[in-house]
Amino acid sequence: MFVITKLALSAAPLAILAAPAAAEVASAETGAEAQQQTGRITVTATRTPVLQEEAPATVTIITDEDIADQLATDIKDLVRFEPGVTVRRAPARFGAAFGATGRARNEGFTIRGIGGNRVLIQVDGIRAPQGFAFGPQDAGRGGFADVSLVKRVEILRGPASALYGSDGLAGAVSFVTADPVDLIGAGSFGGFVTSQYSSEDNEFAQTATLAAQSGNVSAMIAYTRRDFEELENRATNDGTGPLRTAPNPQDGRSDAVLAKLVWDNGPHRVRLTGEWLDTAVETEVLTGIGPAFLFGPAPVWNVDALNARDTNERLRASLDWTYDGSAGDVVEYAFLSAFWQDNADRQFAFEERTPLGPTPAPDRERLNTFENRIYGAVGEARSSFDLGGMQHRVAIGGDISWTRQEGLRDGTFPGRGESFPTRAFPATDFTLGGVFLSDEITLLNGALTLFPALRFDFYDLNPTDDPLLTAFDPQGQSDSRLSPKFGATVKLAEDVILFGNYAQGFLAPTPSQVNNFFEFIAGGYTSIPNPDLGPETSESWEVGARYVGEIFSLQVTGFRGDYDNFISQQVIGGSFTPQDPAIFQFVNFNAVEIEGVEARAEMKLDSGWNARFAMAYANGDIVNPGGARVPLDTIDPFNLVAGLGYRDPGGRFGGELILTHNGRKEKGDLERAADGTDLFVRPDASTVLDLTAFVAVTDRLKLRAGLFNLTDEKYALWSDVRGLGVNDAAIFDAFTRPGRNLSVSASYRF
Repeated sequence: MFVITKLALSAAPLAILAAPAAAEVASAETGAEAQQQTGRITVTATRTPVLQEEAPATVTIITDEDIADQLATDIKDLVRFEPGVTVRRAPARFGAAFGATGRARNEGFTIRGIGGNRVLIQVDGIRAPQGFAFGPQDAGRGGFADVSLVKRVEILRGPASALYGSDGLAGAVSFVTADPVDLIGAGSFGGFVTSQYSSEDNEFAQTATLAAQSGNVSAMIAYTRRDFEELENRATNDGTGPLRTAPNPQDGRSDAVLAKLVWDNGPHRVRLTGEWLDTAVETEVLTGIGPAFLFGPAPVWNVDALNARDTNERLRASLDWTYDGSAGDVVEYAFLSAFWQDNADRQFAFEERTPLGPTPAPDRERLNTFENRIYGAVGEARSSFDLGGMQHRVAIGGDISWTRQEGLRDGTFPGRGESFPTRAFPATDFTLGGVFLSDEITLLNGALTLFPALRFDFYDLNPTDDPLLTAFDPQGQSDSRLSPKFGATVKLAEDVILFGNYAQGFLAPTPSQVNNFFEFIAGGYTSIPNPDLGPETSESWEVGARYVGEIFSLQVTGFRGDYDNFISQQVIGGSFTPQDPAIFQFVNFNAVEIEGVEARAEMKLDSGWNARFAMAYANGDIVNPGGARVPLDTIDPFNLVAGLGYRDPGGRFGGELILTHNGRKEKGDLERAADGTDLFVRPDASTVLDLTAFVAVTDRLKLRAGLFNLTDEKYALWSDVRGLGVNDAAIFDAFTRPGRNLSVSASYRF
């Protein structure tokens, strides 16, 4: 949401999300002064720093103070009050060898109905690894940044490939972490400690940061520890077996460490960053206990116990150089970074079984891993000049990365016709790179600003001769793509801005899609690779109007997106028998069309009273090759957020009452049976009230509290429930959100 709160120009460098740079002092200040307006500055939207209300696209900026005031503990909380952006989290109801419901926990961001790997996620300008799902394994993308160590998040709606390349098909989410200067302030030593408790999952979190500066050298280290349990719901069936709806017991913990060493010398800055995130969750899967029915009405074995341990670890090291020149220099800003990143997702399950017939059923283990080891470099330079009565701010740059991606399936007592260890795809070397050119052209004394951008991308997918996959010959693939983007803003008056944006996006196919291979002949199916699989592409149009006044601001946006060559796993032959097994293959199967409208408003009075409003509505269809249309179920129903708050002008205390309304998914927005009856569960509409408050006990000590779901409403979110069939309505309560719950925190700065 764009804001109209005045920010001192001296604070502008702390408000910048550079992509790839984390801060850009001189350029940001110059841009803010030139436009003589107030607001937060975005770089993600255009690659050059512009005021948020003057960006040619819809971008949300969430600061560390916003995160703290909302008492957010993860990325789902981060977008709790952001219509049009959701994070799916289904309950943990997975199996050892079949089913992966909820195993990814927070799966990742969905923007305007498109999610997964189609949304770019980056941390300090470094692209986050991809997610992966196969069989009982589901490696999500929700744990790549701990929100307690983030000072700023930008969410860009619409294709971002013209600026960032592949993965930006639907939008981009950019995290930027804190630097030592953010903690030190005017002194040479500083930091803060925070302790937080959330009752919804009995989570205790502690954060400690420390920063110091001596001469031109500064350093910081930050650490967050989280201990948590299963997320509560409103269910009452706490027995065992698939009809259990109470949460499966979980015991989890996470550790996050961020360290930085910075050398500043005039316009030059060199920064060394290290980051480590490690999460472990143990689950007692009580829903998986009981008789197993595979081949008929009689149970084949009984599951006596099912326990899982899932871990995710991400390591990152980066070295970057930043040059901040002066206005009028040939190069006003330059950035160069080299990085290494390693991510490993491990999902283990142990199932104790008792045979109930002639079929052997010894205890079995399953271990599924997914790993990405990445090396890369990012470079960018910016300059400004006047030409023919037009002011130009040009950015040119590029990036390249080399990834080794591999997954392993291992365990004991494999299924018939299967042997361990094996893989769903061969270990693959994946090169991804591109160069871009963007410009900000100001005409008519600032009344008209144009934002053209163009990027050339290339990728090369090179599978290895993997000894674990010898039944087929994996094929490599390479391709390139040119992605344009064009935006414009028109100032009808000093406080009225019209904007429009056209953008193209693309997503390269993943190694697991091009060379997917699996055989279960006894079960009547197999999966084969597709070396001719093409990239997904998108086009989007966005138009809107903004009014930005001293007290009140308003934005209305309409958008449309066309997505082509969506990759989908389809049955291309066979009849699901051992003699004629069905053949699955990833193909460019269909297209998607989405359109919608968003609106947001904000009011801030000098007395301290404030109000906000935001809503999002969209609908869309999947267009199959024959032209048949099927509603796209990943689009959320109508969503509205409204808040009324008070913030003491001196910053001593404040609070906000927030109403969130989630509409019910309309029947016409879902695929239905031939007779018109529902095929999927549609949660009722819900209205939830949340109350947050803070008090600054001293200049250093601040207490915060939040009471969420004040009325103890029983509700479920479509983003969590989607795909649940009407035949599974008996377990609907398992997907409900927590009832009334409390979160409190205390932070002390020094």
